[in-house]
Amino acid sequence: MVALVTGVAVAVMIVLSPWLSRLLMPYVLLAQIAPKVAFAPLLFPILGYNLLPSILITFLVAFFPIVINTAAGLTSVDPRMRDLLRSLQASRWDVLVKAEFPASLPFLFSGLKVSSTLAVIGANVAEFVSAKAGLGFLIINAQVTFNTSLAFAAATFLVLLGVAFYALVVCVERLAMPWARALPA
Repeated sequence: MVALVTGVAVAVMIVLSPWLSRLLMPYVLLAQIAPKVAFAPLLFPILGYNLLPSILITFLVAFFPIVINTAAGLTSVDPRMRDLLRSLQASRWDVLVKAEFPASLPFLFSGLKVSSTLAVIGANVAEFVSAKAGLGFLIINAQVTFNTSLAFAAATFLVLLGVAFYALVVCVERLAMPWARALPA
């Protein structure tokens, strides 16, 4: 949820201000390029062996697809629609709310589908590194004790969890965009 709110906010800032785009995009790109799996073992000693590093890793994994897809969606509006709204004395906020946000919804949900599955991976990577409980810990523990069936069961549950998050995003997408089902494919 934090990645969603922050990602949409950063995307809006990037689209509204070319100056902010030049300022923020290198950091957004750096957050994506940074190997989260490699940094996970470093974050725990720095930030402590608590939930904060796990949350940070999960956030970083989920953040980038939301920002990039939402920014692409916000800029996908037909320029004639913007011109029409401006000719009707619409403010920049009105253009954003009435044209750009609705146009960005398919892009946003596309990013959310990717992010929801990546968040499961990010949380699992964090558990691999330092957890004392959870599915990542269970998989590592099962490997150490050569309990292959337990490792496969935990991995299968992770897959099902990723599918469930993806399905949840699809359900919310259908509720948020009922017109998308009516459009021909």
